[in-house]
Amino acid sequence: MSFFSLAQKRLGIGRKTGRSRTRTVVAASGLLVAAAVVVPLAAFAADGPYNIDGSVPDANVTELPDLDGNVKELGPLNSNTTKIGVIHADAVPTLGLTNPNGQVDLRRAWLDTERQGTQDWLYFGWERDANSGSGFIAYEFMQEKPPAGCAYETATGAQLTANCNPWDNRKAGDFMILWDQQGNSLDLYLRTWTGSGDNLTLGAPTLLNSSVSQAAYSPDGFRGEAAVNLTATVFGGSTACVSFANTIPSTVTGNSDTADYKDTILATAPPISNCTSQTVTTPKLVTDASTNPVTTSNVPAAGASIGTGVVAVRDSATVTLTGGTAPPAGSVGFFLCKVDSPALCTSNGTSVGSTSLSGAAYPVTVQSPTAYVTSVGRYCWRAEFSGDSANGIPGSTDSRATECFTVNPVDPTLSTSAGDDERFLGQSLSDSATLGGTATQPANPVINLSGDSGAVAGGTITFKLFGPSDTGCGDLAYTSGTVLVSGNGTYNTPAPQFVPTQPGDYHWVAVYSGSSPNTNGLTHNADCTDAEEDVTVTNVASSMTTAQRWVPNDSATISAPAGGNLAGDVSFKLYASDDCAVGDDAPIYSTTRPVTGASPVTVSTTDAATQPDAQLQSGSYSWLVDYDSTNTAQRDIPASCHETSSLTIANGGTVSSP
Repeated sequence: MSFFSLAQKRLGIGRKTGRSRTRTVVAASGLLVAAAVVVPLAAFAADGPYNIDGSVPDANVTELPDLDGNVKELGPLNSNTTKIGVIHADAVPTLGLTNPNGQVDLRRAWLDTERQGTQDWLYFGWERDANSGSGFIAYEFMQEKPPAGCAYETATGAQLTANCNPWDNRKAGDFMILWDQQGNSLDLYLRTWTGSGDNLTLGAPTLLNSSVSQAAYSPDGFRGEAAVNLTATVFGGSTACVSFANTIPSTVTGNSDTADYKDTILATAPPISNCTSQTVTTPKLVTDASTNPVTTSNVPAAGASIGTGVVAVRDSATVTLTGGTAPPAGSVGFFLCKVDSPALCTSNGTSVGSTSLSGAAYPVTVQSPTAYVTSVGRYCWRAEFSGDSANGIPGSTDSRATECFTVNPVDPTLSTSAGDDERFLGQSLSDSATLGGTATQPANPVINLSGDSGAVAGGTITFKLFGPSDTGCGDLAYTSGTVLVSGNGTYNTPAPQFVPTQPGDYHWVAVYSGSSPNTNGLTHNADCTDAEEDVTVTNVASSMTTAQRWVPNDSATISAPAGGNLAGDVSFKLYASDDCAVGDDAPIYSTTRPVTGASPVTVSTTDAATQPDAQLQSGSYSWLVDYDSTNTAQRDIPASCHETSSLTIANGGTVSSP
């Protein structure tokens, strides 16, 4: 959208009839009536790299649109201080709302410059509302940028009216090219400013001849185009660089200093210059930051590795100058974008800083400050040469696909070691995995100038156990719970550990999920061929040896026909003989058991707190038993050896499992 479209919207201007200010039409100055249809004419033969044939516009030229039709638009006020020769000294407000007649109301204009050999050529074209009537087409070129108050794309109409005089920065060396359209004329005139400050003088018109220019109308008369050799007419073959940053296409009432402006296109136009700069850049990896200048290398075609998580990169820019000579000056600003293919870093991005040009002559190669990328992906540089306004050198930029490079994720290492190589059935199995070579996670933001990294790699490790199997992995027998990863390190199977129920050969497999996007995932021993991950589960042969144990016991039943309840003690003594041998042979067991209660009463050695010891050898045994009554009504029973037994023990030895 042109400045006028923006201003019209901001001011709410619609299509109206009439004009806001009456302007004097001076016929003698060249505003004459012509036929409704103009026969296309071409006056000169010199058009350089352009095709001046009335087919307006040429390809690949810049269009400067304007409001057209019966609508008010901003333009110079009609005043003695806004004539061509003095408008640069006019105090604001210089602009006001006007509504030019169709023959002098521009719809749009076109502008371009190209170099052919050693010659710089200018192309300009125009389109107006009407093809009946004629006037002067004027293109004015000023070296300085428009004043700060003329921010065409952002300021409101009211702000431009109050603050903008587009001609305020005129100075010596600025020039105008005027096309006198009287009688379908193709005459082009060059006028140049001399003097200083507000005391500027517009030089006399110089008719441009066929060796340096060419002009043509379109068949319908609504459009026209022209080409001018700037090297021959303006730059004069000088090797000094000259540029013109402010171009104002307009229609005027004549070729005199007192002519009025009828319509103007106030928009940001591309600069023209006899010098051109070119910026060509190459992405670089920083290989040694300790050197001065920093040592770099080209990024491999396959991309750079994210490494440990931070990659130091730079951009190398070579600025060349064509068409003139000047000592290198200005700076190159660098920007880095993270974009998906096929996008480029044509705007925005992270500002990495700028580097000033220095040296004796162009070309000059400079490196950007170091930027650090912390995420895999595709990155593109943009380098912007500021130009050198003092020497008339325009800027240039490079954001082509050759400015792009990729950063690839790392493949980590995962070494594992099972627990004991052999385990018995019923014992638990375990595995251990050592993770290495991971990259840190992306920082926030992913591009920084400090070298900061993100958190250590995350993700999980899962342990899987296959088997039992003699060949290959076999069936999946167990999958562990996930183990959270926090960077490089050793990680073990979590509790509870797996306890196999079948013997055989088992195989561990460890799976790392990866830590997207910088670290890839990895499975170790997926084919179960790593012997370090094998575990053999076995059961062993068993044997049994039997040994009989005989525990002798005795009991006695005491009874008395009368005399009340029984009371007393029974004494039991066990001898390892068949005759209750006494004397030197002490009993191997003895105990006394109380007798109490109504007759009869039975007592036993099994009632004692301790029983006789078990006997492991064959042999004869005898009991010596007596009763000592404490009831005087009942008599004692003296000891008698009337119980004997013999025991034969035959143990079977040891037997083994199959």
